[in-house]
Amino acid sequence: MSIIEHIRSGGKEALAKVYLDYRKEFIGWAFKKFKCPTATAEDAWQQAIIVLYENVVSGRLLSLSSSEKTYLFAIGKNKLREANRREMKIRPLGDFDADEFDLPVDQSPTEPFEQRALDKAVASLHLLGEPCKSLLIEFYYHHRSMVQIVNSLGYKNEATAKSQKYKCLARLRKKFQEITQGSTVQ
Repeated sequence: MSIIEHIRSGGKEALAKVYLDYRKEFIGWAFKKFKCPTATAEDAWQQAIIVLYENVVSGRLLSLSSSEKTYLFAIGKNKLREANRREMKIRPLGDFDADEFDLPVDQSPTEPFEQRALDKAVASLHLLGEPCKSLLIEFYYHHRSMVQIVNSLGYKNEATAKSQKYKCLARLRKKFQEITQGSTVQ
């Protein structure tokens, strides 16, 4: 009987067995591949098991085209990437007042390279100007939805705001590259 059939029939033992069989291997793989803390890898593994269970119970997953291990590792990998994206949204900008745009500098940065990169990212965002600066801060720092951004910044609709966000990100990347390469930025 497959894991899907076991879950459908209400058996939790097969799910617990799969959880334990691949847990240690996943955590080791996640640490090696993503350099993530053990706790993050454990969370991703638990989320992968939950997703498998929910997909089977809801009927979204009727059969596996790969092994259960491959399926779970793929979900776990996506959960690790989501966690990394959430962390990266928070890390680069730190705590700042959007009106003043001066970031507090850690008195003893553990990585001078990271501090320089942060300073360059902040400078790039500052040089971006309005309305891009406000749009990106609202979306990435304050986690506002496109509907909220349309209402607060006066865009015509969500599609327009989303399009502008992508253009602003492209401009921000270009400014960052210019600063990183030592070009003069205007």
